[in-house]
Amino acid sequence: MSQYKDTLHIIYGSRTGNAKAVAVLADEYARSIGYQSVLLAMPEMDFQEIEKMENLLVIVSTHGEGEPPVQAEGFYEFLHSDAIKRQHAKFAVLGLGDSSYRYYCQTGEDIHNRLRDLGASAVMEPVKCDIDFEETAKQWVLDVFDVLKDILPVLNEPEKDGFTFDLKLDGDTHSAYKAELLEKRLLTTDDSSKKVLHVSLSLKNSGIDYIPGDAIGVYGTNSRTYVDELLRTLNFDKAYPVIEKDNTRLLKEVLIHDYELTLITPLVIQKYADIAQNQGLNELINKPGELEVYAVEKDVLDLVSDFPGNYSVEEFLGVLRKLSQRLYSVASSRSEVGEQADITVKVIENSDEKRMRNGVCSSFLWHRLDVGDMVPVTLETISKFRLPEDDNVPIIMIGAGTGIAPFRGFLQERLARNAKGKNWLLFGERNSQSDFLYREEFMELKNKGLLHELNTAFSRDQAEKVYVNHIIEEKAEDMLSWIDNGAVVYVCGSKDKLATSVRKSFVNILSKYKSVSSVEAQRQLDELKANKQFQEEVY
Repeated sequence: MSQYKDTLHIIYGSRTGNAKAVAVLADEYARSIGYQSVLLAMPEMDFQEIEKMENLLVIVSTHGEGEPPVQAEGFYEFLHSDAIKRQHAKFAVLGLGDSSYRYYCQTGEDIHNRLRDLGASAVMEPVKCDIDFEETAKQWVLDVFDVLKDILPVLNEPEKDGFTFDLKLDGDTHSAYKAELLEKRLLTTDDSSKKVLHVSLSLKNSGIDYIPGDAIGVYGTNSRTYVDELLRTLNFDKAYPVIEKDNTRLLKEVLIHDYELTLITPLVIQKYADIAQNQGLNELINKPGELEVYAVEKDVLDLVSDFPGNYSVEEFLGVLRKLSQRLYSVASSRSEVGEQADITVKVIENSDEKRMRNGVCSSFLWHRLDVGDMVPVTLETISKFRLPEDDNVPIIMIGAGTGIAPFRGFLQERLARNAKGKNWLLFGERNSQSDFLYREEFMELKNKGLLHELNTAFSRDQAEKVYVNHIIEEKAEDMLSWIDNGAVVYVCGSKDKLATSVRKSFVNILSKYKSVSSVEAQRQLDELKANKQFQEEVY
């Protein structure tokens, strides 16, 4: 008998541990029934074995705009390569993601489609999980095993002892480290069109050992004033008892600490429409373009105000997503700051004739915390965004706005390591006088000789707007010379604006100065990415 024929292989690619938790539950549940099960992490498995597997579950998260997380990149690339010719397994895929992103759970969908194209047979359609994934994920495990009972034989003695059908999760506010707020100060001036904060957090005795390029996850809470206004609009009693697994809590406290209120997604709006039964909202949902715009510009208070309905507290809470941490690139090196992490935070403030809308975490840090208060934080490892191991390698750092943050950490680290490789920084913002973040520090590094090149693009300082992509094309020959000499290019900032324009400019300069077609220039850029000579951390 083939070792693969009657074995269930459970493969996972996990960014924060959630996909792993689902995979572990599926594996333990399989063993509790008596199935022969093998649990495999994508970074550690032998990809060649995939062709031999006959019963396959894939649980994978999605990073950013539809990209596989670092932990799944190798598996994803192998699966989509010519190295695999066929796959005949019966399979099911669970995707984890965030519906506030355009390509929600795209990695899971891509893997499902690729397996099917290779000849494998799906036992069910792919299932998507949002941030509040727990119940959907557990139901998927039950549903998929209900199908597998007609496919897999019971080969082993059921392992019931100690098994509980639940997810073993890390990284929520209960397990987060409570960091002391050491400092917060404005990096922008009073006449700036925005507020950007420098925030320092103590990591003393935390066990958090970050590397420049990583991110710090901050758990904020919703404003009590905002929640009061929401409860008045809904005509809900703030003291309404919300029954949970282990205890009962007041509705107001649950809304402050547990639910996403300042950010809505098309999926949330659709779920709300199902309980509100509001004709105007149903019309909005049938206009995808207008729906996406509404989701970007509005929040939960807008939604219930604009489209009232008649529903219970429980139905309303069932619509909402769980409040998640906000990730901020680390703006420091431990070699420089010790048991501390610095982050750079844009304060989200959008107003219209009705009211001001604030970002949950930035307003939490700016308006509701004082120095000495405790902030729940976690570490998010970003292993795809790393300084070269060889300190002689030159680097080019391209950032706009708060995208400058990791480069402050990179330069602190290069200084501490006495790195000999040259450093080039390109930074873009609106106005030089009000928005040049960390100006004094970067000018000092330039004077010390650590920062060999410093170019800025302040879009509003002149009549014709100038952005960092213009600097790239202006300095094209020097930049390509650096790259030919092994320089690594780093890009950090907005995925829609900065990243798109920078990629386009690199294709342009490669095409022009290498005398190749735009198609070939794109291939060369893709090769730089594959060789980790062009790295992005965009949001």
